[in-house]
Amino acid sequence: MTEAEKSLRVLLDTILDERGIKSREVNIEEIETNGANYTSALFSIKVQTPNEELKLFAKVATIGKEMRTVVNAEWMFSTERFVYNKLVYLYNDIQKHLDDEHKFIFPEFYGCNDEVGKETIVMENLVEHGYKPYDRLKSMDWQHAEISVMNLARFHALSFALEKKDPEMFKRFTDDMEFNMMKKDDPSFTSMLVKMAEKPLEILDKDQRDLVKNFLFQEDIMTKYTKPFGKPVLCHGDYRLSNILFKRKGQHLKLKVVDYQTVYAGCPVTDLIYFIFLGSDENFRSLFYDNLINHYYKCLEEALERLSVNPVEVYPREKFDSDLKELLPYGLLLGMTTLPVVTVNPDLAPKMDHMDSEGFVIEPNKLFEERFKGIVNDMIRWGAI
Repeated sequence: MTEAEKSLRVLLDTILDERGIKSREVNIEEIETNGANYTSALFSIKVQTPNEELKLFAKVATIGKEMRTVVNAEWMFSTERFVYNKLVYLYNDIQKHLDDEHKFIFPEFYGCNDEVGKETIVMENLVEHGYKPYDRLKSMDWQHAEISVMNLARFHALSFALEKKDPEMFKRFTDDMEFNMMKKDDPSFTSMLVKMAEKPLEILDKDQRDLVKNFLFQEDIMTKYTKPFGKPVLCHGDYRLSNILFKRKGQHLKLKVVDYQTVYAGCPVTDLIYFIFLGSDENFRSLFYDNLINHYYKCLEEALERLSVNPVEVYPREKFDSDLKELLPYGLLLGMTTLPVVTVNPDLAPKMDHMDSEGFVIEPNKLFEERFKGIVNDMIRWGAI
């Protein structure tokens, strides 16, 4: 039995005892992540009781000491605990008057462990309830993109509504929710970024390479895109297809979003850019980019109005368009730093339990080359770089 499973069993005993589930049989199986998760071991749990079977899911921190420092793992794990222990209840109270079809639905949360090195989240097992992940190696299609963007707009709308309901509490939250996934003053982080850029630059022709280099060597390149552009909004921070599970009912899709380790106070447009450029190829964007942008803002307007928030007052279309233009180059930065992780072959996916920062630099494959060149082409075509 691994150390991760041992600590999980201790936590499960506490959770089940607190729920009064004394007579039980617990079965735990580790799940192969296939490159979809890098910081945790994932487990499927079945708890058989005399009256029911609970189907749960857990993720237990397995990230090694050096990478904990580089990616600021304490911030990530504490952020997710804050979301499940505090933010979920505030958001659900705000949207309690809505029909389920108009709500942002969180997975059911069962409990957590905050011990350093053993951080754990236990929640409902969505896969056992018919939800499935989208293939992260495929470009998104319109149906999945449409519902995902609608859901993202609802998530952002709740932030605006929380600020309206309790501005002082919202300010306390956002003042302490800077994006801190990477410790910018860590030498190993800087070294990792330099190495990350080497291979992607090699696949470009000289003219494109020079443009991309000029973009990358801007001052504060790693912080400028994750700051608020005006009023802060609580962003998901890792809104991509790997963190969304879908359930099909006839011709319709339902979804639930997982992984709230990187929620931060920023600009909502960054989540939208993140989702689009990490989940689509150049062809999809040529067909649907404008439609998807317009769809997001329309859904945001509708979600805000349902929550009695005036879109024109909190985020008018002119401000949204201005933010989008200003932040569009963020898609290129994501292509350099995050797309290699999204497109990595499962058998080559990095494992963070015994890995140093250099081990996180992934060799580009053909899929990455195709996707990254497409991002560069779009950035040049749209005048973003």
